[in-house]
Amino acid sequence: EEGSVGGFGSFVMTHLAKTGLLDRVRFRPMTLPDRFIDHNSQEAQYHEAGLDAVAITNTALEALGVGISMTQPLLKTANGPKS
Repeated sequence: EEGSVGGFGSFVMTHLAKTGLLDRVRFRPMTLPDRFIDHNSQEAQYHEAGLDAVAITNTALEALGVGISMTQPLLKTANGPKS
C-alpha cells in the first residue's frame, strides 16, 4: 500500500467512521500522491509528496480552523530550533 489511498489506512478509517469513533474528530488523511516521485533526498521527497513538516502542520492547523500558514517547520532538535 505504501501510504496510498484505498489501502489499510482507508479500511481502518472506514471502520472508525462507521462505528462513530470519528464523530467528534477533525480528521484529515494525508497520503502519498499516486505518481512516481524521483529519487532525491528524503527531505526533498517528503516535500514533493506534500508530507513534510510544513505540510503536516498546515493540514493540522487548517483542520483546527486556525487561519495561519506555516512556511518553515517549528521542529526543535538537539541543536536548537530547525530553520
